[in-house]
Amino acid sequence: MKLGERYRLELHWKKVNYDRKGLCKLFNAYFSGPALQIAAKMNNDDSINLDFYKQYLILVNNVYVARLSWKEVVYNKNNTITLKNAIISHDTELNRVPKLKNSDYIVIDTEKHEEETHNFYMSYDCFVIKEDGQLYNF
Repeated sequence: MKLGERYRLELHWKKVNYDRKGLCKLFNAYFSGPALQIAAKMNNDDSINLDFYKQYLILVNNVYVARLSWKEVVYNKNNTITLKNAIISHDTELNRVPKLKNSDYIVIDTEKHEEETHNFYMSYDCFVIKEDGQLYNF
């Protein structure tokens, strides 16, 4: 495994629903990836901030941080973590970015979030990936 790969966390889902501006519901969402081997235990009714700015730089005039929240976590035997009632929310002024598709997924870089450095970083850098594994290039 490459050094950077150990910090890779993937967020997958089966279906997305945008029934309100600024709110994306993720159905059958789950985390996978090497970062789960070193991650602290996740809590129910919690959230993290996802920073998409590096990828959406040409689409937005300011930062693009969204909040991923969930009501319950379930640790699975296949080294994944299911997130029940997962939602990605963001300010409605950021609606210029493309909507997530059912086949997309998000790669989250957890390198800055080891126990001794986590409190110094308010968000996780992340990128939206197409189903073919390629990074969206806007």
